[in-house]
Amino acid sequence: MSLQDAVEVLTRLGTGEDLGRSQVIAAALAVEVVTLEAGGRDLLDAVAGLKAIATGDDLFLDDAGRKRALHLADVIAAFKWRKEHGYLGRGGVIVIYAGIVNGWVNELRDPNHWVAGCIAVNETGDSWIATGGDEPNGATAWQPQWIDGRFMHRLYAVK
Repeated sequence: MSLQDAVEVLTRLGTGEDLGRSQVIAAALAVEVVTLEAGGRDLLDAVAGLKAIATGDDLFLDDAGRKRALHLADVIAAFKWRKEHGYLGRGGVIVIYAGIVNGWVNELRDPNHWVAGCIAVNETGDSWIATGGDEPNGATAWQPQWIDGRFMHRLYAVK
């Protein structure tokens, strides 16, 4: 299973879909390989959750758990893109929209250059979502989602 498949499994878990055990086992192994290369709390959390499901443990995903699974899918998609394009260790953020990586920028800025719903993920797994605005004018702010392993609710306007 590839990292893209692991992203899909986490996304499907995040939307509340039930998956077969073999899919979850394969996703856990794919993500475990990444943790050997990159480490990181978020990747370890993803592996632990997928392994728990794969070994038959009940992992009840409430609304917060589903949000966490979707966040972990973004973190893994961002890592995969960084690795494939030579951006590991370069900092900045990977911007994702509708599940597709749009690219890398050196710092989180200019929300008006992105539409609401874009997700930015840094190398440590922190993420922000572009909010407000409209399509022609772009978003008005980046709102933190996951910072230091915690779901955030504050709104920050970024330069």
